[in-house]
Parts: sequence; structure tokens; C-alpha cells
Amino acid sequence: MSNDPKLKDWLRLIEEDRTECTPPNGKDSVKESTPPALLPTEVLVQKGWPQAAAFVWSRLQAIDGLQRDDLAADYWSGEKKRCEAACKTLADRLFKLREGEAALCAQMLAVDTSVPLTFDSVLPQLAYGSEHLWDIWHSEVENAAIKQRLSTWWSAADGSYEGDDRSIFLIAYHSWGEEEVELKRARLAEVEPQERHLAAEARAAAGLSLVVMPRAKSTKLRDTHREYEELVDAHLPLTVARNLQNVRKALLNEYPHAASAIDLVLRDLREAQPVRWKPILLTGPAGTGKSRLVRRLGELLCLSVYRIDGSSSADSIGFGGTPKGWSNTLPSAPFRAISQARIANPIAMVDEIDKCNTSQHNGRLVHAILPFLERETACRYRDASLDSELDLSWVNHIATANAVEDLPAPLRDRYRIVKVPSPRLVDLPVLAGNVMREMASESGEEAFAQALAADELDVIARAWTKVGFSIRKLQAIVSATLETRNQMAVRH
Repeated sequence: MSNDPKLKDWLRLIEEDRTECTPPNGKDSVKESTPPALLPTEVLVQKGWPQAAAFVWSRLQAIDGLQRDDLAADYWSGEKKRCEAACKTLADRLFKLREGEAALCAQMLAVDTSVPLTFDSVLPQLAYGSEHLWDIWHSEVENAAIKQRLSTWWSAADGSYEGDDRSIFLIAYHSWGEEEVELKRARLAEVEPQERHLAAEARAAAGLSLVVMPRAKSTKLRDTHREYEELVDAHLPLTVARNLQNVRKALLNEYPHAASAIDLVLRDLREAQPVRWKPILLTGPAGTGKSRLVRRLGELLCLSVYRIDGSSSADSIGFGGTPKGWSNTLPSAPFRAISQARIANPIAMVDEIDKCNTSQHNGRLVHAILPFLERETACRYRDASLDSELDLSWVNHIATANAVEDLPAPLRDRYRIVKVPSPRLVDLPVLAGNVMREMASESGEEAFAQALAADELDVIARAWTKVGFSIRKLQAIVSATLETRNQMAVRH
């Protein structure tokens, strides 16, 4: 390990307040019983600088005594030097507050691929922490991904990307290609079968895993179903809720108009317990952000979201699956969600369920959903395509609808109906800022656009009022405003 005094100070800061406990995965070591509010490994796997910066900024809200508002203008300026200076100042303040992990995250945001030496301040801590401190909070697959990203950072420190204008976060994200996926699988295959079996048993004993497809209740899979073979008798992990207070704060920051809805959605969750809630139906006017709220909930809880488009569903087949005798037979949507995520409690979202086809030909979508919403039937669901009895009782179901009056009464009775109100004019600055950050993230830009000026917000407010405070329409208005700004900049 390095003799760098800064590294020693950082390690001392991390270790000082630790108490003896048994971590959730059963490892015996001196580590925290709950993860810190901000893990550097979580920052390491972000897609780009905008995503990493937004992730860190949102998590910093949970740290008492931290002054950060005076740094916001430089932090979000989009100018490299100003951003780096703000991140370094933020790191210094966090160190003084004894927030070692958070300080390291701020330092990570300040590294520059064009200056390899900037990596020296973070890489020793990242390497040590990933190996000895934070590994218990991640699965084997996640740790493999973290190590791969970390290797890209080491390459950058050696000058491999010197002169590259992209952020190290984006470079590391794109380096995780097919070859790395195969390498990850090979690494996992190297684990001794007995050790993997014991680890699976330990997770099962702790209630942190589930056998979704037991071999004793399954028939031989068809050739068209070979992709599901590894799920037979597999102990799939159950994702647990972490930092629920921070999840709530992040959602409230992005959806200030939906505070009551957010609290109802999170009501069933318990810290450090597997994520599972009573089926939820989000209802409200079009454009209130219902679908995006579900996606953000999945991201913050580290749950995969499997979306089914209710408006394009003509029958029950898309959700309930098809019989085994069909040539193009398809398993049920909840099982497909599990297969895609490789966890036992993903989110299955039916978007715009009120717009599904009402024809009775091949059954209706709303009728196909019913067996999955009751845990008693979902835990022993016989999938007609696989001809296997499955335990789908941990799948989290969410649907969205503009109105619920036309939905069948049995369906309404099985959902917790949560109303998402329309945004208000007072929410505009926050929502417009969120829209801008999302646009920057989707475009792959390395910095956020300049904040909206007061006169721009006034114009947006007038246009938004006319269209009825729809977040979807706000996206178009903000996009048009930025396009106007760019045209004015070109002229001048």
C-alpha cells in the first residue's frame, strides 16, 4: 500500500468510527452495518460526468453541516476549470466534516484525462477501498464491473487517454463492452462450485435470495428456451433497500409536486430489507411524470424496470405469455423481467394500463395481470410457456394510468391507487433544471448547459402555463429555449 500521507489520513478517517458487526452478506470483518450515504464505487460506475456529478450532488443533501450552495454556480457551470475548482473545494469541506468517502467522490469528479497526474489523488484510495471496504455492498457481478472500470482509470493514469476530451467516466463506461462481459463471466466461473453453493445457501438463510424456478417443479425446457436453463434451481439475489432517506430526498428534489405520492410509494420499504411493495397504480393527468418517476425509482433502488406498453397491448399474451405448444412461445412478463435483471424482485411496469385493448380475443391484458398481483397465486404460478411452477411473488408491480374509472373493479381492488398531481408554476425552476440535466445526459455531453437565465424562465413560464403544466411539454419548451439561445450565440 502507498506511503502517501494523504492516503493514510483518508484510511484513518474511514476506519475511526467503525464498529464490529456482521455485514449483510455474512462476511466477518470490521465494517459498517449500513453503507455510507455515498460510496465511491457507486460513482465509479456512472455513465458520464453529468450522471456522476448529479449522483454525488443529490447524495450530499444527507450530510449535515455541509455548505455547498455557494459552489453550485461553478459546479454546474460546464466550464472544466470552474467545475474542478468547485469539486476540490467540496472535497476539502467534506474532509473537515470527517466524511472520507464523500470527499473521495468529490475528488473523483475533478480528475482530468488530459492530466494523468490528477489520478494520483484518488486511485490508491479507490483501489484499497474497492478491495477491502466497500466490496460487501456489491454483488459478485457488480464487483467485477467495478474492477473493470477501475482498470480503465489506471490506464488513464498511465497516459493512455492523454489528450482525450471525454471524461474518464464516459471512457470507462464505453470500455465495458462485449469482451469485458465475457471476461466478467469467466471470472465468475473461476469461483469454486462449492464456494458458490455455500454463498448461495448463506444468502438463502438470510432471506436475501430466492429460487424462482425450482427443478422439481419444472419440465424439460425446449430448445427455444435454452436461455433460461441457468435460472433452474438458481438462488437469485433479492435487492435490498439502501439509504431510503436519500432515495426520498432525491425523488422530492426531482418531483417537488409529488411529495405525497412518493411517500406512499416508499411506505412499504424497510432499510436493509429486500425491496417489495403492494402493487401500485399511479394515476394522474398526462404529462405529470408518472412513467419517469417509476424509472427513477428503479435507478435509485438499483432495480431493473421491465416496461410493458399497455396502449399497444391487444390481448393477454404480452403479459401472461403463450402456451408451450406454440412455435414462438413466450414466458410471462414477470418471468422475463427476472430473466433480464437476474434478480428475483425487479419492477414490472405496465405503462398506460387504461389504454389497453378491450377486445376479448385471446383475453385482455387487465385480466392476465390479476394472478400476479396476489402473492398467494404468484408464489406458485404455472407458466404455460415454460410448463414450470415459478415463484414470482417478489416481483414489484407498478402501473400508470390517466384515469381508473374504466378499469375492472377486481384490478382496482388489487392495486394501491396513488394520485400524482400536476406540477405547479412554483416548481418550474427545479423541473426545468432537471429537464436540462436529463437532456445533457442523453446527449452524452461532458458538462451541463449554462443555467437558465431569469428572462428565459419567464418565457418558459408563460408558454408552460398555456399548455397546462405538463412535464412532457415542458421538455419541448426547454429544448426550444436552448435552441433559441444557441442561435443567438452564433449570431453574436
